[in-house]
Parts: sequence; C-alpha cells; structure tokens
Amino acid sequence: MLLLLLSSLFYQYIISTLITSVIILLCYFTIVEYRRVQRRDKSRLRHQKYSLSDQNDIDSIRKQLDPLDHTLYWYPVALSHEITNKQPYGFQLLNEPLCLYRTGKNNDVVCVVDRCPHRSAPLSLGQMTKQGTLECIYHGWQYGVDGKCQVIPSTSKYSNVASVICAQTKPVHEQYGFIWVWPGRKDLAHSDLIPHQLLADLQHSTDYIMSPEGYRVLDIPYDLMVDNLLDIAHIDFTHDGLIGKRSLATCIKCEKLSTNLFSSINSESCSFKLTRPESTKNKGECTYMHFLPPCFIRLEHIFQKERKFTQIMINIPSATNKMKLLFQFYRNFAKFKFVEYIPGYDYYMNNMNVKIVNQDLLLLDGINRNVDLYSAPLLGSIVSADQPIKAFRKYQMKTLMKYQTIYFKSWQKQIFKDGEGSGNSIDDIEDLRTS
Repeated sequence: MLLLLLSSLFYQYIISTLITSVIILLCYFTIVEYRRVQRRDKSRLRHQKYSLSDQNDIDSIRKQLDPLDHTLYWYPVALSHEITNKQPYGFQLLNEPLCLYRTGKNNDVVCVVDRCPHRSAPLSLGQMTKQGTLECIYHGWQYGVDGKCQVIPSTSKYSNVASVICAQTKPVHEQYGFIWVWPGRKDLAHSDLIPHQLLADLQHSTDYIMSPEGYRVLDIPYDLMVDNLLDIAHIDFTHDGLIGKRSLATCIKCEKLSTNLFSSINSESCSFKLTRPESTKNKGECTYMHFLPPCFIRLEHIFQKERKFTQIMINIPSATNKMKLLFQFYRNFAKFKFVEYIPGYDYYMNNMNVKIVNQDLLLLDGINRNVDLYSAPLLGSIVSADQPIKAFRKYQMKTLMKYQTIYFKSWQKQIFKDGEGSGNSIDDIEDLRTS
C-alpha cells in the first residue's frame, strides 16, 4: 500500500514538473518572440531620407525621366531589419553587384558598388569593425559614411591616401520597412520618386495591421513572376487545396480602370477590377489589381462586410535569371496583434508562403524552359482574365525594343576618385602626404 502511494506521488511529481517545464519554456519563447517582433516593428518605422533629394527640383527631374528606363526607379532591395551594423549585405540589382551596410551614429544605410577601389575585391565579403566601418577582407581598407575610405593599414599614418579614395555609391532611402536603392543617374534621384502611394495609406492608417512580411530569392526571370502575380485565374488550380479550390473556379470578368492609384506618377501604370459574376458564392466580392512599373504589384481583395486584404508584391530584377520577391500583407479585420507573439506563428506563416511560392516555381520553371529552350511564346491565346498580363507584356516589349536589355553589363576599367565614375584616375598614390 505504501509503495502504491509513493509511486502515485512520484508520478504526480513527474507530471507536475513536466507541466511546469513546458509552461516555463512557453513563457521564455513567448518573450523571445515578443522582443523579436518589437525590434522588427521598430525597424519598420526607420526613415532615412536621401540626402541630396532636396537640392533637386522634382518637376524638372520628372521631365527627364523615361518610364522605360529601369535604372531610373527606386527599388526596395531588402527589408529594414535585415540590414544591421553587424555585417555587410551583398546583393544584385539589374545584374550589378552591390553591398549595403550601416554606419555612423544613426546607423544610416550606405550602398556601395560591391568592389573595393583598391583591387576590386567584393566588399560584401568583408566585416564591420567596432568603429562602424566596412573593412575589405583583402587588405583591410575601411569605408564609412558615403563610402569614403577612412583607413588603409598598409600606408603610413602620416599619409593622406585614404582621403582621396571613395567606393562608388548609390543613392539610398529607408522607409516603409524597406531599404530603397536608385541604380541610375544620381542627379535624378529624388525621394519624391519613391512610390509612396503603394504603401503610405496602409502604413499610416490605424485601420490596417501588417502581417506577415518576408522575401524569397528565386532563380527565375523576374518578369515570369510578375505575369504570375497578375494572373488571378491560376490560383484555384495551381494552389488547389492551399489558397484555392478548383471546384469554385468560375468566369472572371476583368475591367480596365481609366484612372488608377499610380497614374499621376507613372504613365505606364495600369489598374484593373476583377469580379466573378457567375459565382454562386461570395457575391459582391472583387479584386483591384494595380501594376506600377517596373516591378510593383498591389492586390486589393474586397470581401463581404467591408473586409479588405491587401498584398504588396515587389519583384526585384536581380540578374538575368534571378530575382528577389518581397512582400507585405495588410488586413482591416482580425487585427489581433498578440497572435504575432505566439511561438511558431512566424514559422507557420513562412511555411505557408514557401509552399505557395514553391507551387508557382514548379510551374514557372517549366514555362521558362519552354520559352528559353524551345522559343515558346510568352503570351499565347488570351482571354479576358489575362488583360493585366497583356498590359505588363506590352510595357516590357516597349522597354526591350528601346533598350534591348534592362540589365547592367560592365564597369568602366578605372579607379574612381569621387565615387561618381568621373574618370579621375589615381594611377600612383604611393607618395601622397598631408601638407
């Protein structure tokens, strides 16, 4: 009898210990998740305005812009919380290797061409120093604010060599939770050219909550993903059982809107209203689809009871067969912020997004094969639901007819003194000294 009692007490102790341990672990991971979400939300509020923008007249700049020139756009190349002062961030934009890093007292972001002016080593392979400079992995040259060289270890401390060296930089702007980079002419970069209409009404309104956000790096041409995101008819089939249902597939009516959200900032933008007039369910629901060149898509899904779900999808043309898909989702319903603090929530949402994109990739890889290897048409027989794709392909065709390619080809073979590519070469800097 005594043994049974002791055994019972022992099992109760084990069970209570396990329950307590689970509760403690759950609380710990909830706190960790809470702090991570808070850091991410704080990074979304960062605003680093491009410093030269106020010196330029925006009206005169707009007259010089060509909407078909892909170098004359701001591209959100990374999420703000991705870029820290702990390590540099290498990436490609229009096939040009670039590098981001944070430096200075305000942790401002700097974008430099991913090559050291000394021996063309990739700066993205370097490391951040305690002083907040980016150190090249090859010879330890260090770069700070505006890409200016601050330290050259192999020269005399009395030399002023570092003062005449500068890594080539690109204009940077941080807002809306993104790091924006302008790849083209610096004198045409202006912060007003950021597509504020894409995000401002959502982020500045208390009616919406943003969740989730993320990105995927994909080995496909960016234009195939633009096609895919403008194609609402594929959802019930490609994503059957996940976010679509083939049994509910029905007629889609596509109406092009004469005025759109972005018409005032880009003549090549277009908007559509998509409805399902023959659907027996979800009557009155519709989707507004906006395309803003060269790579921005905004999908506004309107449900019953004035519920709205908005998707911001950005397709960055990294290189010829490589792209980066960035996204932010907003909703005006089920605005439960605490859900983001639940351990495993981000994993679940990310896993869901991975499954959706992987389903698209299987399809798009096949399309890319047929087009690239067997010269299949990018746009064959079309129906009403394909109007948004047709509009994008029309814009793409006009671009290629004028410029042949949107991608960067090569750097000039010279060392730049001022980071602008002015051709001021410094052939022999060994004997430079301070006066």
